[in-house]
Amino acid sequence: MSSSMLFKIALISCLAVATAHKKAAPPAGSSGSTNSTGSTGSNIFDVTKYSASTSASASANSKAFLEAFKAACTVKGRPTFLVPKGIYQLGPVTFEGPCQGTHITFEIQGTLVAPPDVKSIPGNAWVEFDSLHEMVLQGGGVFDGQGQSTWPLPSHNKPISIRLMKCVIGRISNITSKNSKFFHMSLHHAEGIIIENLKIVAPGHSKNTDGIHISGSSNITLNNIDISTGDDCISIGPGTNNVIVAGVKCGPGHGLSIGSLGKYKGEEDVGNIHVKNCTLTGTTNGVRIKTWPGAPPSEAFNITFEDVTMTNVSYPIIIDQKYCPNGECTTHAPSLVKLRDIRFSRIRGTSNTPVAVKLACSDKEPCQNVKLQDISLKPLTSAVDEISSFCTNVHGAVSGIQNPDPCLGPHPGNSSNSDSSSAPSPAPTDD
Repeated sequence: MSSSMLFKIALISCLAVATAHKKAAPPAGSSGSTNSTGSTGSNIFDVTKYSASTSASASANSKAFLEAFKAACTVKGRPTFLVPKGIYQLGPVTFEGPCQGTHITFEIQGTLVAPPDVKSIPGNAWVEFDSLHEMVLQGGGVFDGQGQSTWPLPSHNKPISIRLMKCVIGRISNITSKNSKFFHMSLHHAEGIIIENLKIVAPGHSKNTDGIHISGSSNITLNNIDISTGDDCISIGPGTNNVIVAGVKCGPGHGLSIGSLGKYKGEEDVGNIHVKNCTLTGTTNGVRIKTWPGAPPSEAFNITFEDVTMTNVSYPIIIDQKYCPNGECTTHAPSLVKLRDIRFSRIRGTSNTPVAVKLACSDKEPCQNVKLQDISLKPLTSAVDEISSFCTNVHGAVSGIQNPDPCLGPHPGNSSNSDSSSAPSPAPTDD
C-alpha cells in the first residue's frame, strides 16, 4: 500500500475518532454525581476531585494530575481527563500509556504554569504524552512555560513544554503555548497526528523556542496555527515522512524549516513534505532547507513549498547546506545529505535582504531536480533597492514568472551562479 494511501487512512481514522467522541462523551465540566473513584459522571476525571487546586503547589498538583490520569487510563471506555478553568501551578508530568480504553481526551480548560526555575524540570519535557493511542488534547487552555529566565542560557538541559512520544492517531486543537523554555511542542516517533487551531507565542529574543518540532514521525498534519517565537516556527527533523503544513501564520521567528539535518550519524531520511497556504511576516528566513557541513549520507526528497506569502522577510527562499549556527561547526567538509525533487511554487511578497533566493547546495552532493515556479518577490524598498538570486551546486529548472531573475535553468538571468568563493553573506544563524 502506498504511503499516500496510508496517510489518508490515518487522517480518516483521526476524524472518525473525534466525531465518535463528540457523540459518545458527556460534555467536559458538566455536572454529575461524583463516585468513589473521584470521577464526575461515568468517564470524566476532574483533577480537582483528586486534590488539584489553583492554590496548591506545583508538586502537589503534579501528583493530583497523575492520580486523575491513572484512574482515567484504567477505564475501558472513552475517558476524559478534565482540568477546569483556573490557574494551576504544575511541575513535570508524564501521561504514559498504553491505556485500557481505545481513546482518551485531555480537556484542558485552565492555565497550566510551569516552575520558572529550569532545575525544577530535570527531564526532557514539562508535560509529556507517551505511548497513547487515539488521544485528543483540547479545551482552550494555556500552557505557560515561564521560560524568560532560561532564554539566555545554553540550549542543553532545557525542557520542551509539550512533547508527544510514540503516540499513534490523535488530535491537538484549541490550546495556547506561551513562553516555553525550549521547544513549545515536539513530536517524536508519532504517527497519524492532526494539530490545528493552536496559538504559540514567545518574544523574538527567546532562543531555541521552536514552535513545533517534528522528528522520526509520519502522517502528520499541521493546520491553521498562529506562531510567533524566537526560533523556527516549524522545524522538521530527521526520519520524518508524509507531513502537511497548511495555513500557518509565522512571525516573528526563523521561518518554516526542513532541518537542520546531518548533525548526527545514522539520521533517517526525510520525505514527502508539503507546505502550502502559509504567511510569513518579519522572519529571519522564509521557507528553508538546512543541513550541516560534513553531514553523513542521508536524503531529503519530494519537498514542496507553495502558495506562501512573505512580508519583510530575510532570504525568502533558501537552501543552506553549510548551516553553521553560532560557529558550532567542527568541520567545513561538504554535506553528504542529498536533496532532490524540491519545488518552490507561487512564492510572493517582499524581501529585506539583497539575496531573496539562495540555493547553496553541497559540493559533493549537488541538489537535484529543484524547480522554481511563479516566484514573485520584490525588494522591501525601505531596506534594499533591488534583489537577486544566488545558486551553487544546484540542478533544476524554472517556469512562469521569475522575480528576481533566476539562477537556475539553461539561460539564467542577471543573478549569481557561482561557487562559494563569491557567495553572499550567510543567512542569520540559529540553534
